[in-house]
Order: sequence, then C-alpha cells, then structure tokens
Amino acid sequence: MPISSPRFLVFAVCLLAAQCLTSAAHAGVERLYVLNCGSSKTKDLSANWSPGANVGVGWEFSNHCYLIKHSRGWFLWDAGMSDEIASKPEGVAAANGLLTLFVTKTLAAQLEELEVAPTDIQAAALSHFHADHVGNANLFTKAHLYLQAGEYEAAFGAEPQKFGFQPALYEKLRSNEVSKLSGDHDVYGDGSVVILATPGHTAGHQSLLVRLPKRGPVILSGDMVHFADNWAQRRVPSRNADKEQSTQSMARIADLLATHKAELWINHDKRQSERLPKAPAYLD
Repeated sequence: MPISSPRFLVFAVCLLAAQCLTSAAHAGVERLYVLNCGSSKTKDLSANWSPGANVGVGWEFSNHCYLIKHSRGWFLWDAGMSDEIASKPEGVAAANGLLTLFVTKTLAAQLEELEVAPTDIQAAALSHFHADHVGNANLFTKAHLYLQAGEYEAAFGAEPQKFGFQPALYEKLRSNEVSKLSGDHDVYGDGSVVILATPGHTAGHQSLLVRLPKRGPVILSGDMVHFADNWAQRRVPSRNADKEQSTQSMARIADLLATHKAELWINHDKRQSERLPKAPAYLD
C-alpha cells in the first residue's frame, strides 16, 4: 500500500488514535498507599481542637503519609512524625504537653517493604510544616517540592519557630527544587493530582485532590480539619493561624466535594482511618 494512498492515511490515523487511547488509559494515578505515620493522644480534646466542646474528653488521632504511584513517577504527600519516636514506646510529649506522640512502624521501613527508596520519590508536597507532617522530610532530598509560597517563606525564613515549626526536621530540603505556589496547582497537568490552597491552619496550608481510577476522587485534608464532628460543626481549633481563613477553606472544600462527588479523607480521624487499607495494600 503506497504511503500516500487514502487507505494508508486512514490506517495511520486509526493506529495513532488507538495508541493515544492506550496511553490515556494508562495515564494518571495508578494506585495510592496509605502509610501509618504515627498517632497521638490528648487528655482534653477541647484544649485546642474543639474549643467549647468535648471538655475533658480524651482522644486519639491517626496520622498518615500518602504515597501515590502516577504513570510519571512517585509522589509523596506529607512526611509524618519523626521515625526517631519509634525508639520511645512510651511516646514523646508535644505541643506543650497537650499531645503524646507515638510511632510504631517507621516510614523508612514501610517504604522499604514497598521496595521504594526515598530517592525514588520524584515529587512531594507537604500539607504544612508542623512537626507531625514533616518529621521525616529530610529523607526526600531528591524530590521536587510543591509548597505554597507563604508556607515556604515561613518555614525557611528567619523565624520558623514563630510559626511553631522545627527546622531541624526539614533543613535538608533547602537545596531541593521547589515550586512556590500561590494557589491551586495541577501537578501533572492531567487533573489526577491537584494541590488545593486551604489556608487557615497555617498561612500556607494546602490539601490534595487525587483522582483514583476505580474508587474515584478523594481529597486529603491535611489539617484543614481534624475529625468528623469538627467537620460537621465547622469548628476551628483555637491554635489555627487564622479562624476566618479556616472557615473559608472548609466551605471551599465542601463545595469541591459536591462538585467532584469526592470523598474527604480526614488525616487525623482515627475512626475513619481504620476503614482504609494500609500499605502494603493499596487503593486504585
């Protein structure tokens, strides 16, 4: 068949279309691993997280990192509590004694079980720079970082302690490539991993929309909200950086959940967390 013939051109177009469809079928997020990145306990939930409610109620919080396998590489969301806490089974006091932190299985060990080295993580984002979300950040010096500009400047500026940050936990990220964001950002340009600006808990707090191929869209909360009842009541923790922004961010996420028919995965909600499979199992 001559390459200039109409039949050849039709064949070539059909072949190209088939290839494009095959590529599209394999593009985007392939799977998501929920990693156990610590837990914490408080003796009084009202002391910070639900002011005016749950006075004297003890509570346990979950804490996770999320490893996403995209067709273009590995993406990590949050870095959890420091693996060093695992050597202290009695836990470590934090937040001026409001919390006790525990780590039963290190992030490093969970990645090793998945045969993923920290240097395999090509891209990463942190919801914010509080210690329970950046505890192992120094492992990921090869990742391209996606951070809100305000959060980056606070974390790496002259007075990170002023914002409740502990720079020793993430100091090695100073030399990473970084995209300083000023709002939402589509990481891969295909709508499958989208950073959502949700300020309030900290000035540059962000959440994450992930489109799973079978389960559908989910939004990872970061600390936009801490547990289901606070979400239902739209309560704002007393130590949030900005109450008005916190309320606006919750309203925005509620709208996005409705628009995208998405699930909200509340990072610190232990009851919800117990219903999600943990690595090495995954969701797709």
